[in-house]
Amino acid sequence: MMSIQELEDFFHTHPVPEGTKLNAATVLADPDKFLSVNFDVIRQWPRDLNKCPSYWHLCQLATIMAGNGNSEGI
Repeated sequence: MMSIQELEDFFHTHPVPEGTKLNAATVLADPDKFLSVNFDVIRQWPRDLNKCPSYWHLCQLATIMAGNGNSEGI
């Protein structure tokens, strides 16, 4: 499980290209907006971070960007 700071650091050093495929149904047309919205959500999430959908979207994207997941479309 990555902390919010670890995720922020990761995405500062790993730019997300436009058109990155997050999963079979999601292609990131505006990666900067995707990151901004999801980070805003996790910073304000009042419960266990592990139960936040935005947290899991960011972790999934980090896994793809690190080359440990389905990188189709990158």
